[in-house]
Amino acid sequence: MDDPIPEPEPPPRRPDSVDAGAVEFLTLGLTVAVALVGLAALGYAVDRWLGTGPWFTLVGVVLGIVAAVLITVSRVRRFL
Repeated sequence: MDDPIPEPEPPPRRPDSVDAGAVEFLTLGLTVAVALVGLAALGYAVDRWLGTGPWFTLVGVVLGIVAAVLITVSRVRRFL
């Protein structure tokens, strides 16, 4: 007699496993920090190079905030 081979059951899900969505949100803080600090540091470097006041630093901070908001919105929108 031909007995069908049973399908293997998927392994039980461990309660401490992390979903891909959770990893996405966990890395969001680092991404936002890198965008903010990186653009502010770039503005500071341009200020030092040109000998100007804090104007490029302020522009870098504002661009960093805008980039952080856009990154956050784009990542959160995937889950809504």
